[in-house]
Amino acid sequence: MLAGAKSRSRRAGTRARSDGFASTAGAKAYTQNTDGVPGTSEGGDRFGAATHLVDVTKDGKAEVMVGAPGENSDGLLWTARGSASGPVTSGSTTTSGTAAGVKRKYAEINFGAALPGAQSTI
Repeated sequence: MLAGAKSRSRRAGTRARSDGFASTAGAKAYTQNTDGVPGTSEGGDRFGAATHLVDVTKDGKAEVMVGAPGENSDGLLWTARGSASGPVTSGSTTTSGTAAGVKRKYAEINFGAALPGAQSTI
């Protein structure tokens, strides 16, 4: 299970469990201050505004995708590699709205606020 917290505070983040039960026992929390997660938590980043589990690499293990629409001026998408025991932060990647080709037309791009095109493959 993956749950995001889209608060504007520095405590915003993501919690992931690989056993499918909704409890806090065994839960792992990820923020931009977690080792292996690029960036630093700042007020307004909204890390965890959108979350999704999807097997991008087609290896049978779901990657974690987390949006942070308030990161810098164009938003961010963080992707952590999936493993049998859950997300692995080492080697995780980020994509900014600008790098994804999003053109800034309004005051805020909000890239990472939602992941409507992501399709679960698990």
